Amino acid sequence: MLLPARLLADIGMMALFGALLFDAAIGGRTPRPVRHAALAATLLGIAAWLAAAAMDLGGDVLDVMAATLFGKVLAAQAVLLTIATLLPRRIGATMAGLAVAAGALHGHGMAMGDAPDLVIAQALHLLGAGAWLGGLVPLACALAEGRDAAAARFGRLATIAVILLAASAAWQGWRLGGGLPGLLGTGYGGMLGAKLALMAALLAFASRHRWRLVPALPATRPALIRSIATQAALGLAALAVAAVLADMEPGMHAQPTWPFPWRPDAAALDDPDLRAEIITGTAWCALAILALATALRWRIALLAVPFALWLGLPHLSPLLVEAYPTSYRTEPSDPTPASRARGAVLYAQHCTACHGANGTGDGPQAANLPIPPADLTEPHLWEHLDGELFWWLTAGMRAPDGSLAMPGFAAALSEADRWAVIDYIRARNPHGHLAAGHRHN
Repeated sequence: MLLPARLLADIGMMALFGALLFDAAIGGRTPRPVRHAALAATLLGIAAWLAAAAMDLGGDVLDVMAATLFGKVLAAQAVLLTIATLLPRRIGATMAGLAVAAGALHGHGMAMGDAPDLVIAQALHLLGAGAWLGGLVPLACALAEGRDAAAARFGRLATIAVILLAASAAWQGWRLGGGLPGLLGTGYGGMLGAKLALMAALLAFASRHRWRLVPALPATRPALIRSIATQAALGLAALAVAAVLADMEPGMHAQPTWPFPWRPDAAALDDPDLRAEIITGTAWCALAILALATALRWRIALLAVPFALWLGLPHLSPLLVEAYPTSYRTEPSDPTPASRARGAVLYAQHCTACHGANGTGDGPQAANLPIPPADLTEPHLWEHLDGELFWWLTAGMRAPDGSLAMPGFAAALSEADRWAVIDYIRARNPHGHLAAGHRHN
């Protein structure tokens, strides 16, 4: 019940703020039934949201409103939006905007407690979404009444809203998504991708409106109204995805599962020869982009771009290294003396036979392996991510001929035990000063 209630409240707030702002900024006159329906949806959604929260907390609605920031903010939003409908246009729109922006206090940024940038970005995101998506129904009403001039004025307002929406979405997505691993390897990142696809579709419709349909009014009025209806449906879908995201664990807090056999690694830039090769590849790819951007004829771009990429992309291969599903995972908790001591015991039981008591790869079974065991005391240990070490301990390693060079220990060691072994071998390596980017020192 929580998700539908939140979605209904969000839709109502966006629609009401959009209608009041449309009337104030565009000089429109949104039909009263539209504003009343938006306010009713808002109040009903807020009431259901509070009821669902009270049920989860085992209290009643009044307790939630009195004792939690969440309840106080929702109550304030309901009051502000109700009053906003009774005030003159500009004051009402301003008050409604404050109520919509206050929705950021329900977001991940506020829950984290130390992320004011995310709270501000979320507030701007909500205002941009309300101004743009919430203004679509009033715009369709204005066009249905033959007030075509409203479309051009709304386009200017929507441009500002889209800039706010896109910039705040990019910032929140990158921060909450957890960078590239979180965006590509978590459920949160997948939902962000769905939202991005919906936003791209919304922008495509907006571009079509501004550059094709609006300049051709009034001849294109029926087509524009139909297109606005489709855009509004996409906006509802985007709000639904946003409501789901609000209840998901952000990618920055999740353990990603990397989906590709390769991952980016800038270590090759430290090698002068590889750096020159990478610069060559970058130059060819830049030429491809330039050809695509400046080609006067599409046939020239069609030939030049694939040719330049064919020449350039192979030179960028040093920037990619082999990856595994757990490459970007990190230990759930920081290493402790206890975990390292536990790792020492497990290492002696399971690893000494190959890697040797001192970790130098000279164990009694080393000579029987298809490739020599790694020397765990060398600097190369710090070239590997913790998640890569975890994968090798879990699934083992294969020799170039496909034979098993190192067995996996998933059946013998729990996840916590495997992390303890990593803690131990990191701690005993004498090159810990190379540990930049690793949690283990």
